[in-house]
Amino acid sequence: MLISICIPTYSRLEYLKQSVQSCLDQTYKHIEICVSQDPKKDGPDREIMEWCQEQAQKIPFFTYNLNTNNLGLAGNWNECVQIASGKYMIIIGDDDILMPDFIQSLAEQLEAERADVAFSNQYFIDEEGRILHAYTEEANATYHRNDLPPGRVSDPVATVLNNSVPMSAALIRRDLLVKYPFDTSLNTPEFEVFLKIAVNGGSFTYHAEKLACYRVHPLAATSGGLTIDKLLRNVISIDVPSRYQKQKFDFVSSKLIPGINMSLRRGDKSLALAFMKSPYYPKNKMHIRLAQAMISTLPSWAIQRIL
Repeated sequence: MLISICIPTYSRLEYLKQSVQSCLDQTYKHIEICVSQDPKKDGPDREIMEWCQEQAQKIPFFTYNLNTNNLGLAGNWNECVQIASGKYMIIIGDDDILMPDFIQSLAEQLEAERADVAFSNQYFIDEEGRILHAYTEEANATYHRNDLPPGRVSDPVATVLNNSVPMSAALIRRDLLVKYPFDTSLNTPEFEVFLKIAVNGGSFTYHAEKLACYRVHPLAATSGGLTIDKLLRNVISIDVPSRYQKQKFDFVSSKLIPGINMSLRRGDKSLALAFMKSPYYPKNKMHIRLAQAMISTLPSWAIQRIL
């Protein structure tokens, strides 16, 4: 079974080399490595382009794609889906690392359980690649992975709503990513896609070992300019069975106030006002809604200064 490891990249060659090496070190050998590069405003990073071209010449299962225009994070993820040819695929950051047994362990689980998505626990590492042990334990507890039983996930919708499935540690059926493309207005677009897969009957399986490393640093592609308001807009529109309505409510309402502030800063007053009228607005925060409604009447320069 061919597995595609896809790495969208932009301007971090040294990290990219480490990421690619972790792919080459996989004990499971039936893989392809697909690197898709977004250009800068003045053209592609030439060091990355030349290095990738060299790898494509040397490594028969290395595919290099250079986008004509900058597609952004989610757009480049969609491009990765198009150039991949494996039955299952993973998209990792160009600064992330896979443990040598990652593909082997999850591929065996996928075949044994015939699942649509397999994911593992993960480490969090710093800029130098050092494991952040305390941060790792805290984050994995926050994402409910530490107490998630290994094997077939009994309740995929609840697991996704707990934000337990990490994109950089998940093997996903490629045809599902064709069916549910990433929203290019988001820079954390995986949550919505995982939720659509789960709501529509997709099966998930979990490997409790930490088989991947997610790098935490200021230059991470998902660390700046989070589009939480647009994510909430999309999640609200997804119908979930009635037994998950409270969990969906908790997820949306806990993020709605900062989502409104983000919409107002961006100048999208219509979305902000729609959120304010939403039944997801927390009932014990109505005084904040009143303040946000007053702020929404101000000119853009004043909103930027206040928020």
